[in-house]
Parts: sequence; C-alpha cells; structure tokens
Amino acid sequence: MLDGCDNFATRLAVSDACVKLGVPLTSAALGRFQGQVANFAGHLEGQSCYRCFVGDAFDAEDCDTCAADGVLGAMAGWVGTFAAMHAVRVLTAGHAAMGDPQWGKVHLLDGLTPALRTMRIVKDPECRGCSAA
Repeated sequence: MLDGCDNFATRLAVSDACVKLGVPLTSAALGRFQGQVANFAGHLEGQSCYRCFVGDAFDAEDCDTCAADGVLGAMAGWVGTFAAMHAVRVLTAGHAAMGDPQWGKVHLLDGLTPALRTMRIVKDPECRGCSAA
C-alpha cells in the first residue's frame, strides 16, 4: 500500500488495515520544505507499524496544513520519487540487490539544508495497531 494521505485519521486507518490484512505500507508525507518516507510491516513479527511511529496522533484544529502553509513543488517531487523507490524495495525484497525494504526506518528529507536523516522506529509492545499481530 502506498499512502500519501494528508491527515492522521486516514493514515492511522490505512496503517491499521495494512496490519490486519498483512500488507506492507509505504508512507510518504510532506510539508513546506520537509518530507518523510518509510516502509512499515507491522504485520510481521518484530516489525513496527505507522501507529508505533506516531501513536494515537490526531488532527488538532491548530495543526499545520499544506493548504495553509504551502508546499514547495520540488519537495513533492523529491518525496514522491523517494517513496516510489521505497515501494520498489518492497516489491523486489529477496529478489534483487535493492530489495531491502528497510522496515521501520523513517527517512526525513530536509529541503532547506538539504539533508537526509534516518531514524529507526521499534515495535511498540503496547501499540493498538500491531501489538497483537
């Protein structure tokens, strides 16, 4: 599943459905000059899901939005291309050299610096989305 939704409620619903159905999730998000891309496999033993990353996040009334703050078109291109490559990693896992899905690694893309930073999200044993998976 490739997710580029713009709110937490939908992202969490997609993540929960992926865990339940045993489907990997490629998640991509962006705002202004920043983006994030990750592959999650909360349905697999020991792997985190999107909910492990954000918890029970919600869309507050004062939450920043792309509609209000804008998005740099080049960032949308960078994040979209990076997410597409991540989806290819999932599809080629075990079959090609680039087939390392990098489960649970969130890649933070900074368009102002520019820079890329990666952080590992561990499975939350208390997670409502994947703790029973």
